[in-house]
Amino acid sequence: MRATPETIQAFTDAMPREARVLLNHPLAPLTTYRIGGPAEIFVEADNNDTLVTLLSAANRLGLAVTVLGGGSNTLIGDGGIEGVVVQLIGPHFEHLQTLDNGTRIAVGAAAAYPTLTRHALLLGWPDALGWCGTPGQVGGALRMNAGTRLGEIGPHVQHVSIATKDGVRTLSGNELSYAYRSSAFPPGSIICGAVLKNPHEHTEDPAALLEKAGALAAKRKLTQPKIRSAGSIFKNPPGHFAGQLIESVGLKGHQIGRAQISQTHANFIVNLGGATANDVRALIELAQHEVHTQKQILLECEVKFAGIFLGR
Repeated sequence: MRATPETIQAFTDAMPREARVLLNHPLAPLTTYRIGGPAEIFVEADNNDTLVTLLSAANRLGLAVTVLGGGSNTLIGDGGIEGVVVQLIGPHFEHLQTLDNGTRIAVGAAAAYPTLTRHALLLGWPDALGWCGTPGQVGGALRMNAGTRLGEIGPHVQHVSIATKDGVRTLSGNELSYAYRSSAFPPGSIICGAVLKNPHEHTEDPAALLEKAGALAAKRKLTQPKIRSAGSIFKNPPGHFAGQLIESVGLKGHQIGRAQISQTHANFIVNLGGATANDVRALIELAQHEVHTQKQILLECEVKFAGIFLGR
């Protein structure tokens, strides 16, 4: 339900003067898919206090809050997103600092995840090889426990700072119950930053790690599409690979509108140019239906849906 002009004005009045508040702001350019409608209210926040004020005002006025990070792993509906969309910007949220002679890293939620990955590799953290190739920002990586079989970010989390409507607090890595592509952040909270640790007593030669990372990148270029996508669409079911399952039911290369199940890797859905969110979602539902019908396996989405999907 769209906010009334009075509600929008009350929210705008509650925000700090330095916060940038925009109405009906386009979101498609901020996503890797280049798909989706506008934000009813869009806020750029550059400090923790702004986040707390935003969450408090939105709660009081009954406005939903959506965090948009790097725009990967996200499918925004063609009808846009009602309520408030917030994006973290600026040095406070983009910082990256080595602590304790390289045994820990302090990082902001809006720092680029590939930048953090390279930084950890240069410190000799072996598990950071598992982070290679994941786009987006650190906040999203922390929330989804980004990584591969070579290593995930969750085991490296010492603590995370989050903003809520009541203020900023810190959660330990153990409190977040990290598992495959999941975590236990409190509903309605916004990740501000984290301190990561190397859980191993040893490090490896950074030059050797960077060489391995380069080999992984070369392999991805051959096995992943170069056309616009949101990354992997589905989580891998236990004992299976989602892409292989989709290919086995004959859907590799299948197209709806201007969206296509990639001919390079079937766990990617690409925007051929002009695809709508409904095109992508229809392909997702088709893949889920066919794999469940033919293989009796349920594919769970890794990509996140946000906003209004028109005609549904």
